[in-house]
Amino acid sequence: MSYILLVVAILWIAQFALAWWQLNRFHRRIAQLRTQGRTAVGMVGNRFSGRTYAVLVIDEQQNIRSAEVFDGWTVFSQLRPVAALVGRPMSTLRASEPVAGLRKAQWGALQHAAGFLEASARPVASALSRQ
Repeated sequence: MSYILLVVAILWIAQFALAWWQLNRFHRRIAQLRTQGRTAVGMVGNRFSGRTYAVLVIDEQQNIRSAEVFDGWTVFSQLRPVAALVGRPMSTLRASEPVAGLRKAQWGALQHAAGFLEASARPVASALSRQ
């Protein structure tokens, strides 16, 4: 019984270490992408159906500079570029149908990220100006 508990503990520690490694790689890549322009991360899914993440970078003219998606079942998954969106206006993501080569979940994550970028571009009225 002690050996079984030891093996379970070792596997649990290995899983934690690999998850930390994956998260570290993800954050390093986002830091690289942030140097290109305004950046947002979107997500679709849940714990049971799996999550899909997308990182979207736009320039001053609201054109997509970089779009990358992240999904998969292993800790070796990483962000993959979506070349079909680079150079297009961000309004492309308002379409209900995904561009060729993207799954519906990946498209939804990209739309979620675009929503963050659109919301941050709107001017926010301060509490003082309303008085």
